[in-house]
Amino acid sequence: MSTPTPPVPTVREAHEAFVSGHSGSSAVEVIQAVWVVFPALVVTAIVVQGRIGWWWFMGECVIIVLPLVLSFTSLANYTLEMWLTMTALAASSLYLVSQLHIPYSKSGYVDKKRVGCVTSLRGMLNLVATVAILAVDFRSFPRRFAKTEEYGYSLMDTGAIGFVIANGVVEGRKRCSLWFVVRDGVMLTILGVGRLWLTRMADYQHHITEYGLHANFFFTLAFVKVSCSWWAWRLKMSGAVAVAVCLCMCHHLWLTAGGGEALVFGPAPRDTLFLANREWVVSMPGYLASYFMGLALGSYIFSSVRNNTPKLTNMMVGLAVCLFGCVLALHNYLGPPSRRLANPTFVLFAMFFSILALAHYLVAETLVSSILPGLSAIPVVFHAINRRPLLCFLLANVITGIINKTINTLAVDYPWDVCIIATYTLGITAWLAACTRNTALTPSG
Repeated sequence: MSTPTPPVPTVREAHEAFVSGHSGSSAVEVIQAVWVVFPALVVTAIVVQGRIGWWWFMGECVIIVLPLVLSFTSLANYTLEMWLTMTALAASSLYLVSQLHIPYSKSGYVDKKRVGCVTSLRGMLNLVATVAILAVDFRSFPRRFAKTEEYGYSLMDTGAIGFVIANGVVEGRKRCSLWFVVRDGVMLTILGVGRLWLTRMADYQHHITEYGLHANFFFTLAFVKVSCSWWAWRLKMSGAVAVAVCLCMCHHLWLTAGGGEALVFGPAPRDTLFLANREWVVSMPGYLASYFMGLALGSYIFSSVRNNTPKLTNMMVGLAVCLFGCVLALHNYLGPPSRRLANPTFVLFAMFFSILALAHYLVAETLVSSILPGLSAIPVVFHAINRRPLLCFLLANVITGIINKTINTLAVDYPWDVCIIATYTLGITAWLAACTRNTALTPSG
């Protein structure tokens, strides 16, 4: 008797299986995957030297964007070597410029309303998300960087919650009226509903255990915006830290003693709206806690030491060391991070990642300004992304959907997959730069 042939999975089923069931990587590898950006900022500042125009903008993209794309794809196993190579190039460039005393322009784009390290953090997180949103659908993107199924450190997981932290850094210090908060919340909710409707209509692949059957990241942003933004500005740094710690403690009790963890990972059918979206509901306190941690960080940066770079650098380095110890302690005593739960370990690792990034940006800024006084290490590409982060995220989602419905990404071989990812990323950054052309790509005088 012949064995029945198993059914061939559809393209959608193959894509869903391709992005599901992963256990992540190590914390060190997640950090190494993006750390090539920091020495690239120094190289960019020395090569571009504040000069403005499309050719110089594309030069920034070649130095910053392409290495990041390669770090996520074909050179993912050599991220440490990439970082060492770029660091050696940055050090050599600094030495040569200091010895040759090359004249440079100081007429580059400078946004005095924003703090350079915060601009770079938001630009980097959005750039990482932009690359990963499409790259995860290609085979050149390592599965260890994809979103985890239960527990583990993951590049994509860290980028998602890092987006919320970055929003807390800049939004929490603003005094917003309830009307504007509700307006933004409604807009984000409409985007979430639109994404849900389009994925259903187009029979697009959907990773159910990411946020649930109906929820998506736009709903997360909307809930955080409406529930926090209109009153969070009243909190000082200590108050924001207290709220974040209280949320993490209560959330951990819910996950353990309250059965939240068993509910998310259990076999309960998704037959009610709550159970269908249990990942979104259970993880929400963790995202709220990350927002308030970002609020506390932003309060410190903007209120006291925004113009004192050495003091801010020392503080960020000290905080990174302290948080590193806290992450190790939470990992050992409370368990590894979990995206689906947004447990305290997950929240604190994302905070450690963000503060470590801020410290590196401050070091890069200090090195550049010591050799080329008056010149900023913040590239125009980060300024362009920082001015319209939601548009960047929306473009990444829409274009990724178009590409996935046009071609079968699982059938694209190397190097064509890397070429598609690089072209898509460069196209989005150029589009954002065009939207800010009057301020970001023309000289400031």
